[in-house]
Formats: sequence, structure tokens, C-alpha cells
Amino acid sequence: MFHHPETLRASAAAFFSLTDSGRNGWWRYILGALLVKTVVLVASIVISELMSHQVAGDVSEFVATHVDFILLILGTWMLHVFWHRRPWRTLITTRQAISWPRIFQGAAVWGVIMLCSVGIESMLFPGRYVWSFDAQRWLLFFMLALLLTPLQCAAEELFFRGYLLQAFGRICRHPLVAASLSSVMFTLPHLVNPEAVANGMWIMVVSYFTMGLFFALVALRDARLELSIGAHTANNFFLIVFFGYKDSPLPTSAMFTTQAYDPVFSLVSVVVSSLVFYAWFFHRPRWGANRA
Repeated sequence: MFHHPETLRASAAAFFSLTDSGRNGWWRYILGALLVKTVVLVASIVISELMSHQVAGDVSEFVATHVDFILLILGTWMLHVFWHRRPWRTLITTRQAISWPRIFQGAAVWGVIMLCSVGIESMLFPGRYVWSFDAQRWLLFFMLALLLTPLQCAAEELFFRGYLLQAFGRICRHPLVAASLSSVMFTLPHLVNPEAVANGMWIMVVSYFTMGLFFALVALRDARLELSIGAHTANNFFLIVFFGYKDSPLPTSAMFTTQAYDPVFSLVSVVVSSLVFYAWFFHRPRWGANRA
């Protein structure tokens, strides 16, 4: 199936219609989601318990935290193919094939936007980012992030903006309602992150929800997940290897580090960056579009 939607409602309807095939009763989604998250939670507890009995360095901790996401991808794939009896592609796109260039486009645009955001923050707050480059350590984390961060972000996108978003869309076809519900589910597991405790729970709830809503609306407007996967990957990769911050949920070795994470500026930055990204892909003038 290929379509070129002109509105959020039209593209969301196409994305939600992917659930019309296969076995997609509402109870299957509830049971399936609970099963996958239970397996991931148990695995996380087991890994944490094993690591508590040994001295774990940053590298081993970084790798261990990504085991959950590998299980999340595998679990989501197994649910989709064997439980719902649907082609794997229909979790990701309404097109005939997954578009890898679209993923790189999303990553590139979001990366540029983040660079501009950090540049503005550095001008407004001189000295906030401190040079912390350690060549050997940085190169190791760069390679690890290059291998594991795409898996982490793809896992979250496939589960929250693929599986759950389609599930909510099947129950309620309104795109904003489905996007909001999936964003709530995206926010909840992030509340255990260190920065949520350190910087104020409520403002971090709004930040996580806003980011989740942005990814969901991009996925619905594009009727596929490639842009959100690319943007999400660029966002996390950027924070690991270029501009890290204190209380990050993952051990990092960024080129620059800030000791004063500013949740208010971060929230404003997420909102503005999301609007710019959305406008770039969906509201740019199409020169020559009306020519014969």
C-alpha cells in the first residue's frame, strides 16, 4: 500500500488501518503488551541483581542496560508476527518497504536542530558546557553508541509508536487521543530515570510526555516510523557522545558535559525543536508542486 496523505487525520487513518488485517482483538493487545513488558522487567531485575554482586564498570553497565531493549525488539516482533499474525512491515510503515533513507533524514535534521539548540544555550549561559573529552574512552563509547543506541531507540519506537500507538488507534481512531495515550505509556517507565528525581518530577513528566507526543505525531503524520526512529536515535546518540549531562540514565563519555542540567530550558528546547522538525518535513512549501 502506498499513499501520500495531506493531513494528519488522513495519514493516521492509513497507519491505523494496518491493524485491519491479522488477529487484532483489543484483548490481544492488552495481553501482549503486558507479556512483553513483564519479560523485560524480569530481565531488568535479574541483570540488576547480577551486577550488584560484582564491580561493574561504565562500559559493562552501558551494555547491560541495552539488553532490555534487545528483548523489547524481539518480544515486539514475536507478538506482531506470531500473536497478531501480521507482516512485520505493517508495524513500521504503510509503504511496500522500509525506507532507510527516511531514517537518516530524520536523524540528520534532528541532529542539526540539536546543534543549534546547544549553541543557543551556550550563548545564553556561558560556561555551562565544559570540555570533558577523553579520546580513548570517548572512542569506546562512540563505537558502543553507534552499535547499541539505534537498537535502543528502534525498540522504543516499535513498541510505543508502533505496537501501542496502533493498538490505541484501533480502539479510538482519533489521532490526538491515540498519540496522547501512547505518550503516557512512554512517560511512565522514564520516571525512574535519575534526572526525573534530581530535577523535579512534574517538569520531567511534561518533558517526557512532550517528547513522546512529538514522536507519535511525526509517526502518524508520516504514516510510518522511520522519521521518529531517526530523530530518536540522533537525540540519544548526541547526548551520549557529544553533549552529556549530569544524572544521565546511561554512563557516557561526551565531548562536553554540563553539571547544571536545566529542565526548564530543556523543555522549551524540546517544544521548539519539535515544531521546527515537524514544520521542516510537513509544512515546507513544495516548489513546483502545482506546476503542470
